[in-house]
Amino acid sequence: MSGQAARLGFTLAEVLITLGIIGVVAALTIPIVITNYQKEQTVTQLKKTYSTLKQATEFAKNEYGDVNNWDFTLSGYDFEQKYYRPYLQVVEDRKSEAIYQHTYTDLSGVTRVMQLPMLVLSDGTYVFFWLYPGLQVKYHILVDLNGDRGPNKVGRDIFAFSVYNNALHTYNQYSDDLNNAFRRRNDVKGSGTSGQCNINASGGVLGPGSYCSRLIEMDSWTIAPDYPW
Repeated sequence: MSGQAARLGFTLAEVLITLGIIGVVAALTIPIVITNYQKEQTVTQLKKTYSTLKQATEFAKNEYGDVNNWDFTLSGYDFEQKYYRPYLQVVEDRKSEAIYQHTYTDLSGVTRVMQLPMLVLSDGTYVFFWLYPGLQVKYHILVDLNGDRGPNKVGRDIFAFSVYNNALHTYNQYSDDLNNAFRRRNDVKGSGTSGQCNINASGGVLGPGSYCSRLIEMDSWTIAPDYPW
C-alpha cells in the first residue's frame, strides 16, 4: 500500500518542472495581458476626452455662434478662457510660461516640448490649445491623457484633435474638403510629411504620430494589431 501511495504522488523534480512550465507560460502571457489592458484603457480615455471636448465645443458654439465667427485675435490663453474653460471641469489652468513646458516624444522617439496654454481637467487630462487663425483648420487641441505620469509619447497618451468645418474632429492637418485628404486608412498610416501614424513619417502638429487619433477612430475605436504601439 505504501508503495502504491508513493507512486500516486509527485516527486520534487516533477513539482519543480511543473512550476517551471507555469512560470514560462506566465512570463509569456502576462505582458500580453498587460499590453492589451493598456490599449483598452487608452482608447477608453481617448474617447472620453474626445467626447468631453466635442461637447464643450458645441456649448461654446451655442453661446458664441459658429467657430468661423469666434475671435481669433485673442491670445491662446484668452481663447481657452473664453471658449472652453466655462464648459470643462477644470482644476487648474496654466499660461504658456517656460516653467510649464511639457516635454514628450513623438512616435519616432524625438523629444519635443509643448509651451502652450493648458487646462488641467478633473480627471488629470492636460489640454493644450494651438491656434491657426485664417486657416480652414482653425485650431488644434492637444491632450495628454494622464498628465505627467508618462510615457508622454504621441500615440500612447498624447493625441491631437482638430477644429474645422465648424466641429471638433480627430486630428487632420488639412480640412477634409481639401482634395479629399486623408480619408483612406493607408494615407493616415503612411510615411508622408503630415504627421502620419508611422514612425517613419515627419511633420504634423505633434510630429510623427499626430494622426494616431484619426487612425484609432478609423479602426472603430480600437487599437489594431498593426498600430505602432
